[in-house]
Amino acid sequence: MENTKWVLASRPDGMPSGQNFRLEREPCPEIGDGEFLIEAAYLIVTPPLRMWMTSGGMTGRPVPLGGTMRCGGMGCVVKSNHPDYAVGDLVSGDLGWQRFAVSNGRDRTPVQRVKRRDGVSTTALMHVLGSGGRTAYFGLTEFCRPKLGDTMVISGAAGNVGSVLCQLARMQGCRVVGIAGSRQKCDWLTGELGCAGAVNYKEEDVAERLAALCPRGIDIFFDNVGGETLDAALGLIAQGARVVLCGATSQYNHDGGWYAPRNYFNLVYRQAEMHGFFVGNFAGRYEEAASRLAPLVASGALKYAEDVLDGLERAPQALVHALTGEHFGVQLVRVSGAADA
Repeated sequence: MENTKWVLASRPDGMPSGQNFRLEREPCPEIGDGEFLIEAAYLIVTPPLRMWMTSGGMTGRPVPLGGTMRCGGMGCVVKSNHPDYAVGDLVSGDLGWQRFAVSNGRDRTPVQRVKRRDGVSTTALMHVLGSGGRTAYFGLTEFCRPKLGDTMVISGAAGNVGSVLCQLARMQGCRVVGIAGSRQKCDWLTGELGCAGAVNYKEEDVAERLAALCPRGIDIFFDNVGGETLDAALGLIAQGARVVLCGATSQYNHDGGWYAPRNYFNLVYRQAEMHGFFVGNFAGRYEEAASRLAPLVASGALKYAEDVLDGLERAPQALVHALTGEHFGVQLVRVSGAADA
């Protein structure tokens, strides 16, 4: 077997492109004692991957030049010398942009076993029951603290986290307004997902449109975008508002030169609060989120959309789509049929 992988060839200045990566082929890696070989089935490509190319994000350790590009994914164990992992086990973790990865379950490509659930597709296990769904669930329950009738605004509302959060917040009695980057996405938010309104940030003035849709102010703002969108929302927060910072898609191409909001002092005027939120701090409670969300997915009450690009060679294109908003739904790359059974 041969391993195909994308390595980082150069660091981007602004928007990345295929020129920043190099596709390499090598013999399939061998496994040692206590190790197992994973064949990747799907990669989930999200905007924060951009930071691995430059600053390394919160770790401060970027992918080295010539190193395999990092990325979360799901695959199946195809060889094993590990007593706790058998051939056929479904696992997820930082598999990278490659066909095969070696793991010992902990410090070498840390992974976790994925539990298959009735009525939930394999890919939905990666996002609705994976990082995206967990982020929406814990962000809502631990930081948003919704009350019946609250007006909640969500940026990046049609994305991996935002689309789940829109629906969970609505189920909690919130009036939800989403911000997205196309008419198609806005129509999906107000139609399929039940949002009371939507803002197309590429065609509308965000501050003006939010003011029209939220005449009594914003009680909860969940931010996946940052930059001027965050600033616009801060200018409209209501008394006692909760602002949750989760992502900053608009800023990842300027990693290290973050936009500073001018309306932050409204937090003082409105006696509001703003929290940063990283889902990894809730790792010990992941099963709680999955067990709550799985029945909603299986029943069809929790909807999602996927944008699947076929073939590992399209991974750089997927990253550009995730950063520019050209995708519709969770951006996935199908690497192989390893998990299709």
